[in-house]
Amino acid sequence: MIKRQNKVKNLPRVVNWLTKGLALLLGLASLAGFLSAVYLMINPGLITVASDSLFALNSIHYAIAMLLMAVLVGLIARGLWGYRNWARMALLTGLVLFILYYFISIIFMILSTIFAGLTVVPISSILRVVGMGLLFFLMNAGVPILLVYLLLKIEQYFEETARQREFVEKTVRYVLLGMAMSAIIIVILIFVFTMTEAWDSIQTIGLDTMLLGTIWRPGSIIGTENAQFGLIPMVVGTILSTLGAIMIGVPLSIGTAILLAEVAPPAVREVFRPAVELLAGIPSVVYGLFGMVVLAPLIRNIDVPRNTGFGLLNASIILAVMIIPTVTSIAEDAIRAVPREYKEGSLALGGTHWQTITRAILPAARSGILAAIILGIGRALGETMAMIMVIGNSIALPKPLTGNPLTLFLNTARTLTGNIAVEINYAAGAHRSALFFTGVLLFLMILFVNSIARFLIHSSERRQ
Repeated sequence: MIKRQNKVKNLPRVVNWLTKGLALLLGLASLAGFLSAVYLMINPGLITVASDSLFALNSIHYAIAMLLMAVLVGLIARGLWGYRNWARMALLTGLVLFILYYFISIIFMILSTIFAGLTVVPISSILRVVGMGLLFFLMNAGVPILLVYLLLKIEQYFEETARQREFVEKTVRYVLLGMAMSAIIIVILIFVFTMTEAWDSIQTIGLDTMLLGTIWRPGSIIGTENAQFGLIPMVVGTILSTLGAIMIGVPLSIGTAILLAEVAPPAVREVFRPAVELLAGIPSVVYGLFGMVVLAPLIRNIDVPRNTGFGLLNASIILAVMIIPTVTSIAEDAIRAVPREYKEGSLALGGTHWQTITRAILPAARSGILAAIILGIGRALGETMAMIMVIGNSIALPKPLTGNPLTLFLNTARTLTGNIAVEINYAAGAHRSALFFTGVLLFLMILFVNSIARFLIHSSERRQ
């Protein structure tokens, strides 16, 4: 207690005046709010709200809100008077929220002024509007900004007890938990929404027809023997294109990751790593154009009847290139995360560098490499635009073009994502609902792949 009193006595005058002045102002604001709330309760007819409004609030509601706000401001004022850190943090939070709200409002006012007109606003007018908006913002939010700066500067003079620290820790933990839960909630809401839209097709068409049917004709009349909404061709096209991409892309990615992590000298690594990372930034439509202009003519040179160059092979190559940066980056990080002692121990026992990589480093990095491959599969399953451009978009079940089974990859096909993208713009009724069910099926496929990946990763970790 004596230490606390000495600390208060040794406060600089400016800090003391600022803190006490803020406390007095907040105290007066709290008193004014309390008196206003009492006045509204005594005179409930001062505020009237139309009966057709969304929230029909009356004077009593406003009075209760003002009373609660007055109590909160009063508590903050009392805390500031006693140099309590929780009061400073509460005031800081309120000021920052006010500044953000006001800044966003000014931005929208500026944009509405610039874009809300029949003619293009001249540059001079745009600059004048932006300048006036910023000046208006500084005039109204300048004092709160200054208070935020001063409150941050005088943090050392405020007391924080162990109980307050524990409260802050719990609050931060619950906030972070809520942020993490929001991702789960969003996934659940997306699935529920998609399933709700797809429910009509489940009842009208039937699960057996959509999951086991091999013909997709959305123009068929529902309720007759001509109803054909089979998704098997799209499922097969999705699986085959993804499988081809994994067979081509994973060895390239793992090899590149080994090169960057263990083999290449620093100068070569500095060249290759940005080049690999650049592949992730190329738009998928550019990959599609490359497949149409470059790969399709090359594949068309394969002397097989009805080979157009567009099909599963073209799609697999494009997907393989698209998953290389994802798989390579994560696999390289997994390889680099292996303890250096593993490598040193293998070399000390007489192993060569390549033996060390294959028998010590890669087995230790198995779980990370599996995670990289699974993320690559998810990337391949979800690709849409490039697939539409290079796979041929045939709604028939893909079959080999000749007696050679490998010519299956020269045939055209369609993926689940491509099916949705091509037809959703003009679909209606059961057809639209069936496309939503296609999204549900794709969602379940990705969930299944992730579950298998988690099982394999946990199994690998237990064996280690």
